[in-house]
Amino acid sequence: MDRSAARVALIGAARAVLFFGLGCAGRKEEHSTGGPPAIAFQRDSTRSHFGAVSVAPLDTRALGTLERAKPSADEWQKVLVVRAGDSTSLPMIGTYVVAHDTLRFDPRFPPVRGTTYIASFNGVAFRAKSGDTSAAVVTHAVWTRPLPSGAPTTAVVQVYPTADSLPMNLLRMYVQFSAPMTVGDDAEKHIRLLDAQGTVVEKAFLIAAGGQELWDPEHTRLTIFFDPGRIKRDLTPHEALGLPLRDGHSYSLMIDSTLHDARGLPLARSFVKRFKVGSIDRSLPREERWRVNAPKSGTREPLTVDLPEPLDHALLNRMLEVRRSDGVLVTGRIATSNDDRSWSFTPAEAWGSTTYSIEVDPELEDLAGNNMHHLFDVMPGDTAAKGTTLPVVRIGFTPK
Repeated sequence: MDRSAARVALIGAARAVLFFGLGCAGRKEEHSTGGPPAIAFQRDSTRSHFGAVSVAPLDTRALGTLERAKPSADEWQKVLVVRAGDSTSLPMIGTYVVAHDTLRFDPRFPPVRGTTYIASFNGVAFRAKSGDTSAAVVTHAVWTRPLPSGAPTTAVVQVYPTADSLPMNLLRMYVQFSAPMTVGDDAEKHIRLLDAQGTVVEKAFLIAAGGQELWDPEHTRLTIFFDPGRIKRDLTPHEALGLPLRDGHSYSLMIDSTLHDARGLPLARSFVKRFKVGSIDRSLPREERWRVNAPKSGTREPLTVDLPEPLDHALLNRMLEVRRSDGVLVTGRIATSNDDRSWSFTPAEAWGSTTYSIEVDPELEDLAGNNMHHLFDVMPGDTAAKGTTLPVVRIGFTPK
């Protein structure tokens, strides 16, 4: 039986089982109050545990026995497994929770619109692992999260670094979107690095364990890491593959419109970031090379700092702050410009005639991941391997 036929057969079997109640309008969860256990998806996105799968009622003592045994992920999946796409796909990752007479699976990522999910509860395996003496039923549930309606409006606003020339050992890039995006959309499948001939650069990016994506809290900025194993000289991937980027070559970062926003709609358009690659950067960011332009006292004129090189966009926006000589934090608005070679701070209130200081977290990095403490890629004999040992770097100034 091919994959398509197997899926049709499984869906047909699931629909024959009235436990799921797919056609019951208005029902949020479909659990019977007695008899054999029923399996159901939590399909209401306004409630907690959206996309979770529950099996109930089950014998509470048997559930307790199973929970105390601390099953591995593979052992849980023999009892209750959820797959996306069809019955041959890999099991979804998530957390198993026991609550009274209910076994619940909470997926790590929320369900994706337009995707079909298949859940299977194996009562035979449950009885074998828990000692339950009830009927060993095997039951399934199938649910497709509906596609959204409306026209796509979300787009890529910017890709950082914005500079046209980037170091060969570039560590990360940021993709900024105009609205919240779907988390768990397999972003790496929609983002590609192409060389000047249009060929995909294979294994350029780090794929986190379990497909974990690196989003900011608002889900509007995605962080993409180049594979550190290919950048660090003392690691095997570097020896086998070399750095993903080559000095003197041109590249394009392609972000396909097939990425989905939080509403489930695709992007309004694709986005391309083109850049050239320069030499390797193995030098520490040093504050003595920064030029501070003090504002005028009695005004809300911005304080500006000119930097000799672009620094990491996200870190530059959160790792510098301004304090008065008495240690009081000055509130205001931070902005960066000139491809992150310039940092400015506009205070909420006018500058006084006292002394101020810019306080810098030494973990602030340049584009290659070098910070004020140490280099990202350190080998024996590196003369610039060590930087400041201070917990905070302070740069004093007095308004004019």
